[in-house]
Amino acid sequence: MEQADLQPTRPENAFVRTFPCGGCGAKLSFAPGTRDLACEYCGTRNAIAENDARVEELDFETYLKALEGKMEAAEVEEVKCGKCGAEQQLAGHLFAGHCTFCGAAIVSKSYASRRIKPKSVVPFQVDRKRAQDAFRRWVKGLWLAPNDLKRYAQSDAGLTGIYLPYWTYDCHTDSDYRGERGDDYYTTETYTTQDSKGDTVTQTRRVKHTRWSPAAGHVAHFHDDVLVAASKSLPPGISQSVTRFNLKGLVPYQPEFVSGFQAEAYQVGLREGFPVAKQAIDGTIATLVRRDIGGDQQRIHHVATRYDDIKFKHVLLPVWISAYRYRDKAFRFVINGQTGEVSGESPKSWWKIALLALGVVVVLVVVLSLGAKR
Repeated sequence: MEQADLQPTRPENAFVRTFPCGGCGAKLSFAPGTRDLACEYCGTRNAIAENDARVEELDFETYLKALEGKMEAAEVEEVKCGKCGAEQQLAGHLFAGHCTFCGAAIVSKSYASRRIKPKSVVPFQVDRKRAQDAFRRWVKGLWLAPNDLKRYAQSDAGLTGIYLPYWTYDCHTDSDYRGERGDDYYTTETYTTQDSKGDTVTQTRRVKHTRWSPAAGHVAHFHDDVLVAASKSLPPGISQSVTRFNLKGLVPYQPEFVSGFQAEAYQVGLREGFPVAKQAIDGTIATLVRRDIGGDQQRIHHVATRYDDIKFKHVLLPVWISAYRYRDKAFRFVINGQTGEVSGESPKSWWKIALLALGVVVVLVVVLSLGAKR
């Protein structure tokens, strides 16, 4: 069985560090959509060296045993900038940020003792300008929002680029099930009713019935890269867009990709993440069972599943996070840093909602009136 390499293998400042510009000495930042570090002052670009490491899966049980009894609390931390010497607080959920005074990379000291660090990352593909444009288009498409909200799309929201932590889980499942298969069939039924003139008429209609029969069987499946958020920073209502990543874009972690961005440490542990993944896995199994039962309808009475060869990865995925204010209330939104998809909170115009409801009522009245005339 593989050994869990849980001890830091590199010095603390190797995981997140500053890259000075060779032209003017300013801090270089990763340029989204490229493999370059770019200087925003003189335009110098440095290519990021290729990494021959592999994005690999790690053994779940091996790491759980190695983590037994280990506590990894996230707390606000006082850190000292290695470039300008300024002391400042780094939020407990962050392991990487930038100095408030000089912009140099700063890193949590306690993060060096973390047993698991991300070994792969999806680098930002969407830059700040494209993210701002996506936000404006999103606001303009909120047709149930108040009309004057759209002016907020004209002012650039303060966007923060951040890498959020995720777990991915792989496993093989074998499931034995019991249920019922339903096959639909139709009969013709005669009934009497009254027409528009009040006369009694006899008509026929098709009636659907279902013939149920016992079903049992076995399904096996390999579940690949089931994604689970290891961050608690985003409310569930705006997290849809940051669950749709193309994980084929994962590359081995290099500190260059984090340069100029913030990065979060995981707040949901490896063990706690698997039951969340299991819900998605069990949903896939239910779909496979229904497909295996066949017929027109299915009833599942019992499923017994064995989960084998569980693997995982700890990865960082890119998002732009911000908020805007409308009538003294803050509304948050996120932009997927790989795809540009936007998800967020927005105020609602009650008169537009009332108008929509009225329109639905009018349509129903028209449909019912036409039906009565036939």
